[in-house]
Amino acid sequence: MPRVTIPDRDDAPTESREMLNAVARHPRFVPALFRAASISPDALRGLTQLSGAVSRAFDARSLARIALAVSQVNECIYCLSLHTYLGMNFGKLSPHEMLRNRWGKSIDAKSTALGMFVRRLVETRGNVVDSELQMIRDAGFGDAQIIEIVAASAYCIFTNLINNVFDTKVDFPEVDVDANAA
Repeated sequence: MPRVTIPDRDDAPTESREMLNAVARHPRFVPALFRAASISPDALRGLTQLSGAVSRAFDARSLARIALAVSQVNECIYCLSLHTYLGMNFGKLSPHEMLRNRWGKSIDAKSTALGMFVRRLVETRGNVVDSELQMIRDAGFGDAQIIEIVAASAYCIFTNLINNVFDTKVDFPEVDVDANAA
């Protein structure tokens, strides 16, 4: 039995419908995540505003890398599947690279530093040690970018929690949360 009834776009609260229409412009449909959030127009507003902010701060590849690392730590099958789809179709990342990104790894040093930092950020709930902060700075990220990494990670944690609480049905090709990077 579903944990919550996720409304269709037309059944969502009136205040949520325009935001759902805006969401549909990017992937050409409204993912279940946003329809679930639409139950609370205020929560959906916060989610879409934070989504817009992090989308302006990062290119599709970097955002997919962050989302995959966060979602792997939080074992969110929905978000792993969503961001694998987005990473492949909009970020042009290979399946092997995305699997590596889930574990904080990459084919290049700067992306590895990003992934490792994001994983530690989530695992420690922000209580990273000085050497981890220095590692991300040494990789070429300034303090404004580090704040943006925190914001993007918080956005992903928000979506992970929604989907884990409600066990949202995956509406993308589903990935294996237990898959490991070589």
